Amino acid sequence: MQRLHLLVWQPRVWLATHFGWRPRLVVFLAGLFSALSLAPLHIVPALMLGLWALFAALDGARRADKPLRSAFVRGFIFGFGYFLAGMAWVVYAFLTRGEGLQFAAPFALPALAALMAVFWGLGAVLFCALAPRSVWRVLVFAAAFAFTEWLRGHVFGGLPWNLPAYIWPAGGLVSQTASWFGVYGLSLLTLFVLTAPLVAVTPRLELGRCLPAFAALGISTIVLATGAIRLAASAPENVPGVTIRLVQAGIPQTQKWAPGGAELTRDRYLALTGRDGIETVTHVVWPEGALPSFMLEDGATLARIGESLDEGQVLLAGVNRRAADGDSLRYYNTLAALRFPSGTPRIAALYDKARLTPFGEFTPLSGVLAMTGIPALRDLARYEFTPGPGADVLEIPGAPNLLPLVCYEAIFPNFVGSAQTRAGWMFNLSNDAWFGPTAGPRQHFNQASYRSIETGLPMVRSAALGVSGVVDSLGRARVTIDPSAEGVRDVSLPGSLGRTPYSLWGDWPFLAFCILVLASMAWQRFQFSRAAKPASVR
Repeated sequence: MQRLHLLVWQPRVWLATHFGWRPRLVVFLAGLFSALSLAPLHIVPALMLGLWALFAALDGARRADKPLRSAFVRGFIFGFGYFLAGMAWVVYAFLTRGEGLQFAAPFALPALAALMAVFWGLGAVLFCALAPRSVWRVLVFAAAFAFTEWLRGHVFGGLPWNLPAYIWPAGGLVSQTASWFGVYGLSLLTLFVLTAPLVAVTPRLELGRCLPAFAALGISTIVLATGAIRLAASAPENVPGVTIRLVQAGIPQTQKWAPGGAELTRDRYLALTGRDGIETVTHVVWPEGALPSFMLEDGATLARIGESLDEGQVLLAGVNRRAADGDSLRYYNTLAALRFPSGTPRIAALYDKARLTPFGEFTPLSGVLAMTGIPALRDLARYEFTPGPGADVLEIPGAPNLLPLVCYEAIFPNFVGSAQTRAGWMFNLSNDAWFGPTAGPRQHFNQASYRSIETGLPMVRSAALGVSGVVDSLGRARVTIDPSAEGVRDVSLPGSLGRTPYSLWGDWPFLAFCILVLASMAWQRFQFSRAAKPASVR
C-alpha cells in the first residue's frame, strides 16, 4: 500500500514543482492516454489517470511567474493530446473526400484538435484564477472544465464531440444520470468523481483531505443505485403495428462515387429492400445520402422503389435535394418520407438538415478559400448546402410522430430539445462512411444514444458504413448492425417513456451550479484581495 501511495505521490509532486518542456510532454502524453476512455474501448481509468496528471500540473502552474499563462498552456497541451487521439478519424474523412483534398489531411486533425483544446486551456485558466488552496479546489476544477466543455458545445455553432460523459457506454448504469442532468451534468460529475481521490494522497493520511474522496464515493453510490433502479423498471412495450426494415448496403465512398457507382448503389439498395419478408414491413429506412443522385428527380428510380413497396408502406430515406431560388439553385440535405399508392411516388413529409457540418456541407470563410486559387479549396467553397429552419417533428403515416436528426445533429442535446412539440421517436440518419474503419462511427453511435436517455424517446439509426440499429428509451441498443456488415434487419419500434427531468429543465441546473461555484470563488478572491490592500499599505 505504501508503494502504491508513493507511486501516485511522487509523480504528483514532480509535476507540481517542475517547469519547462518535460512536464508539458507528460501532460501531452496524459491527454493522448486519456482518449482510451472513449468509445469503443471505454477504459475509464485512462481518463482518471490523465486528469490526475493535469490536476497536478495545474497546481504547479499556480507557482509559476505567470500562472495564468502557464495554466493555459498546460490545459491546452492536455486537450490537444486528448483530441488528437480521440478525433483521429478526421484524417480518414479528408482522404476519402476526393482528389485534391488529401493534402489537407495532415493539417486538418492538428487544427481541429488545437481549436478544441482552446476550451481546455480556458478551463485551466478559470481553475488557476479562482480555486482556493484547500482540497475543495477539486470541485472548482470539475466546475471550470465542465463549464468550458459546455461552451465548446455552443460557441460558434459548437462541436460537443467526446465530452467527458461519453466515457460511459450509453445504456449502462452511470449513463442514466443523463436523464436528470444531461451529458454536461454527467460530465461535471465524472470530472469530480475521477479527480477527487487524488487530493487524498499525501505523505500522511489526513481525514480532512479525504472528504472530497468520500463525497465522490457517495455520489458514485447514488449514481449507480439510481441507474440500477431505472434500468430495472419495466421497459415500455413496443409500438403496435410498426415494423421497420433497416437497410445496410455497406458500399464504400470510393465505389459509390466512381463511374457507374450510382447505378450499382441504387440496385444494391433496391435488392436489399425487396428481400423476403418485405410484405410484413411497414417502414423502410435508408441512411443519409443513400444514393449519389437527386433521387426525388429520378423518375426511373422512384418507379422501381414503387415496384418493391405497396401503398401502405413508407420509405424514410436521406436524399440530396435542390430547389430553385430565383436564378440560382439551393441544395439541401433532406430526409424524405415517401409513399407509393398504386406505385406512384408521393412525398408524405420532408425535413431539411438545419445544423450543417463545417467543411462537409458548408465552408467557413468560403470567400477566403476561393481567393486562394487552389482548385480543391475553390470547389469546396463553391458547393454548399442551405440549412433548414430548425428541429421539426414530422407526421409519418402509420407511425408515431418523428423527430429527424440528420448526421451530427444527434450530438447536440440543445438541438433535440428545441423542437416545439414532443415526438414519439427519433430517427438518426447518417453517412459515417467518411470515417472509415476508425473509432469515429462507434463514438457517433454512443453519443447519439445519449439523446434517448435524455429524452426518454427511442431512436432508430441508419448509418452508411456506421453503426445502424435501434436504441430503446433508456439508451440501450436492442439491435445493431456492424459498420462493415451488409444486410437487412426487421425490427419493432420500442415505446417511449414519459418526459425525463432533463427534457423539462435542460442544462439550467448544471449551468446554475457551475456559475454558483465559479462566481462564489471569484467573490472570495475579490474580498481577499480587497482585505489585503490595507494591510500592504500599512
